[in-house]
Amino acid sequence: MRARARAAAQRERRRSRWITLGVILAPVVIAAVYANFIAVPRYSADARFSVRSSSSPPAFPGAAGGLLTTGDSSGLAGGFVDGWAVSDFLNSRDCMQQVDRKIKLRQRLAHTGLDPAARLAPDATEDELYRAYKASVNVSYNMMEQVDVMKVSAFSPRDAAVISGALLEAAQEFVNRMDEKGVSDALKVSRQAVSLAENDARAARASLTRWRVQHGNMDPNADATMLLTLVGQIEGELNGAQINLDKIRAVGNPDHPMLRPAQTLVTTLEKRLADTRRRLSGAGNTEATQLREYEELRNAQTFADSALTAAQQSYQQAFTDTLRLQRYLSVIAKPLPGDRPSSPDTFVLLLEALAAGFVLALAVRFGCALGKEFRHG
Repeated sequence: MRARARAAAQRERRRSRWITLGVILAPVVIAAVYANFIAVPRYSADARFSVRSSSSPPAFPGAAGGLLTTGDSSGLAGGFVDGWAVSDFLNSRDCMQQVDRKIKLRQRLAHTGLDPAARLAPDATEDELYRAYKASVNVSYNMMEQVDVMKVSAFSPRDAAVISGALLEAAQEFVNRMDEKGVSDALKVSRQAVSLAENDARAARASLTRWRVQHGNMDPNADATMLLTLVGQIEGELNGAQINLDKIRAVGNPDHPMLRPAQTLVTTLEKRLADTRRRLSGAGNTEATQLREYEELRNAQTFADSALTAAQQSYQQAFTDTLRLQRYLSVIAKPLPGDRPSSPDTFVLLLEALAAGFVLALAVRFGCALGKEFRHG
């Protein structure tokens, strides 16, 4: 009786061992079948890049400078924004569509194997293509190093390299579009100021030219100088004539033959002096009036020319400053795919399956023990 019970117990233990062994090996067998007959080999290409600016980085030496220096040299937050923006773009549907138009992404990711995760028909819908794109492209931003890390997997090394190159090109175009808005906004106000100053300078020169043509006078300053010189000459001649007339009158002879010519000369010089002074600064369209109008026009032209020069210098400075705003993509590590597939990793997959088998076997034994206790209880 005891022998039969002992034999039954041994059979039960052998049966339990075989069941445990089967439970442990089942995931391993399934993983081996999947890795060798179902899974489609994938080849990876990793790239690292960052967004930089044309401006010089601030002088922060050491590690502190590395933390405070950013992709666009405008502060820590600005660098994070640039890095995250490029990462989000590369993970977006918009980027997928651009890459699809460039390299026919559907053909690069199309596969009709048994693996449902890799199956993609050449005529797949956009949603199916986007799911395959997300499964093949992974872009993340490393905040500490301030670089974008891009990992691309494809069914051949060439496809992985082509897709990675297209993504880098799309990222550079995206960075250029980021610059276009900032540069155009920075130059817009300066360009408008230059245009307004040019119009003002052109109008001032036209007004001065129109005045010269209307008055037939190229330079009232020269005419005024000439009239002042003439007034001085006439005053000198008039003083001499007055002295000569006084000498003749001092003789006391009203019939002196030189008395009337001397009087006539003084009267003529006095009239000529009055006319000259009236031309210079009298009422009406005199040289003083013309000189005032001319100087106002000349001052307006000088001011407009100065404003134009200042606006042009400001525009040049703004253009120089925008060069510092321009970003560019700095590739740290080029995407070079390996000759050996990166997935599936059969060894790691089998180890994981073995671990899962042990866990499952423990769960089965624990369940069986609980069942026996429940039946006996």
